[in-house]
Amino acid sequence: MLMLASLAWLGLSACTLSHARLQTDDPELAEYVQLVMPAKIKILEWTKPVSLAGDGQPDALEVILEARDSFDDLTKVVGTFHFELQTRRLSGPIGARVAFWPVEIKSEKTMRMYRDRLSRFYHFPLELDEKPLRPGRYSLSVRLHLPTGQRLFDEYEFEYDGGSVPPANAF
Repeated sequence: MLMLASLAWLGLSACTLSHARLQTDDPELAEYVQLVMPAKIKILEWTKPVSLAGDGQPDALEVILEARDSFDDLTKVVGTFHFELQTRRLSGPIGARVAFWPVEIKSEKTMRMYRDRLSRFYHFPLELDEKPLRPGRYSLSVRLHLPTGQRLFDEYEFEYDGGSVPPANAF
């Protein structure tokens, strides 16, 4: 009986040790994290208004984004994206906020939901609260909040002419 209790205790101890949390102040770990985490993000030119309903009315944006590491290789992302769409004036600063979307990637499920394995780009179908999108000039910005505390930023400007838009791609 004592032997069984000892074996059970050793087994539990091994489980506890195998799940020990790594310290982020470890220089080797910090260097590894810097190698694999994104160093920059970019909204790609294929980003456009789309129709989730498939009726040609712009009720969403399809944002296509790449993340690159410190070696300029495409990489995976874990963190929280904050997308913000604003109107753009012909002269002067950005106009009014049109929409804001927080998107969190923190699991295999959300990684598969937004990342295309073939292209290795991220595809975000972002539905507009106020539909349809009006013709005009727009600025789309994205901030990525990484688990390390770092923040990455990019901005993309586009113009929508009021015409029919394609359906959103299914990934």
